[in-house]
Amino acid sequence: MSEPGHSEVVCDGVIRVPLRSRTPPPFTHTNAYVLASEGVGVVVDPGGGEAGAADAVAEALAALSVREPKGILLTHTHRDHVGGLEAMLARWPGVQVWAPAGELDRCEPSWRALGVRHGRRLTLGSAALTLVGTPGHSLDHVAPWWPERRLLVAGDLVAGEGSMWVGLPDGDVSTYLASLERAAALDPAIVAPAHGPVRRDGKTVLTSARDHRLQREATVLEALARGPADLENLRERVYPGIPPEAHDLAERSLLAHLAKLLREFRVMHVGEGAAGPYARV
Repeated sequence: MSEPGHSEVVCDGVIRVPLRSRTPPPFTHTNAYVLASEGVGVVVDPGGGEAGAADAVAEALAALSVREPKGILLTHTHRDHVGGLEAMLARWPGVQVWAPAGELDRCEPSWRALGVRHGRRLTLGSAALTLVGTPGHSLDHVAPWWPERRLLVAGDLVAGEGSMWVGLPDGDVSTYLASLERAAALDPAIVAPAHGPVRRDGKTVLTSARDHRLQREATVLEALARGPADLENLRERVYPGIPPEAHDLAERSLLAHLAKLLREFRVMHVGEGAAGPYARV
């Protein structure tokens, strides 16, 4: 595993550039990726905007014999992924920015972003990346797939270590599970996440993320089997002992799980607001 802040050659034509960012713990960096073939390169996720990020990405491009990128792809528009875009656009004026079509309204007009969807192809010389629709962590999300390398640049679909947060207002557990299945069906050898180390156990990390999410769902159902609970009480049952600063994230994650369970008629809402109470059906 490379140390945070040090670029890493992932495979032929791909470099990971960890960029320090203000991202939710336990992570401290957002990984930018430079993908190139035949002197044509793209940058995936320009990070959170910390000083020196554009220089680090420029060095990675030069290492792959790319003078300036063909474009910059945003896997989604959370701040720790797009904060560095302005500096890179200042360095490479006029470079094309691609963003998930469902989040295009969150892009600044100055970015001149073009909306992209599942199945869109981006060419790198004679090579081609295919964008895989992977929403669930965010409202919309795309992950570039390089089939010849069996490489999926996963954004926030999964983390290199631990689990990825899925919570309201953007998170949708049902959609997230479907995205994991869609990505696993590609049978990737390498999964390159936005946070944490590159995973070379491809499909395993995707199926493990699915198993983790389903286990969390089972924990919510087990907690409600002890009796109806409002959101605060449910959080105490599911996440006992977490620090106060984590309460909001935990509760918004619980609400995303509850939304799925309500749609499936496995849980009922017996209150008047989002705080519940909630009960098993």
